[in-house]
Amino acid sequence: MSRAGKSRPAPPPAAGEMRLQSKPAQLAEYLRAAIRDGGLSEPLPGIRGWSRQLGVSRRTLTATLQTLQREGWLTLHPRGARLNAKPPAAKAPAAPSAPRRVRWLIDGTYRHHLTSQHRTFDLLHERLRLRGIDLKFELCPPARLREVARRAPVPNELLLLGSLPPAYQKLFAASRQPALVLGEVAAGLELPFVNTDQAGAVRHAAFRLLRRGCTQLKLVHIKSAAAGVRSARDAFQKAGAEWSSGPVATQAIGTDLDLTSLLGAMRRLTTSIKGRTGVLVLSPVPIALVVTALLQHGIAVPDQAEVVALLHAPEALHLCPLPAAYAWPLEAVVRQVTQAAETFFATGSLPLGGKLLTAEEAKPA
Repeated sequence: MSRAGKSRPAPPPAAGEMRLQSKPAQLAEYLRAAIRDGGLSEPLPGIRGWSRQLGVSRRTLTATLQTLQREGWLTLHPRGARLNAKPPAAKAPAAPSAPRRVRWLIDGTYRHHLTSQHRTFDLLHERLRLRGIDLKFELCPPARLREVARRAPVPNELLLLGSLPPAYQKLFAASRQPALVLGEVAAGLELPFVNTDQAGAVRHAAFRLLRRGCTQLKLVHIKSAAAGVRSARDAFQKAGAEWSSGPVATQAIGTDLDLTSLLGAMRRLTTSIKGRTGVLVLSPVPIALVVTALLQHGIAVPDQAEVVALLHAPEALHLCPLPAAYAWPLEAVVRQVTQAAETFFATGSLPLGGKLLTAEEAKPA
């Protein structure tokens, strides 16, 4: 910046430049820019003349110059002010804060069938986006789950743990990372959660089928160590043992979600049907495959085998005959997860405990 030559007082701020801040603050901002751009040079005018030229009071100009002196732009003396040889260095812009993000981790067991999870992801992504929160979805093999569980917390990130076996829930419970379980928390662990009462839906559906004259019950479910699957299987077996007319034979048929495993499970199911049978199909096992396999093997649906869908997406139930269903409470799940995320990003923590949601019974027309 050139400081030589005749003093050239800065022109007064343009009309409208001093509307949002106090006059001293607005004038200080204007004079800083003039000094940076070389619009002021030595010698500077006296206070009285300079205040007239700027169209402000002497008091306002004096207060402004005192502010600039504290910041290191100039030095006041009895007759006025002089510019400092070295103006203060410009402040580095503040580092942008990390974006707020929810990272949804899914057990790799579900890699073959994610339709219901994608539907939840789409709605949750939209709800969080409206609140300035990003949502990322990651299908994790075991090594990746261990890696994420052992890393340092990421600023402004909340983990959403979907259908993880207890061993991995334990790793996340021991870490210092903020995490919300979407599903059932394993016994002995304390993690905040949003869960659908899957075991309650299984129990209710089993008794419904028994009241309708079924003499045996089958539960088709995914092979998984997740706490929710174990609880559903236990509730199913307990319902058969507690039936008022005497214990009823129950069979839980586990399957992976690749086609070979599913077809093997369908063979076990269809060859075991004896008499009137209730068949409970727990998501994400495809309900359409079960109904098709039963019909293909000459088993009348629903007269001989009555099928109930548990926690499937509505579009998965477009079948004839239409099965009874206990619907996945999509809106309630998304609402609770969104509220939990808002609480976390507002306060920095999640309360222990959680919300247990009920799957509503939807009977076929």
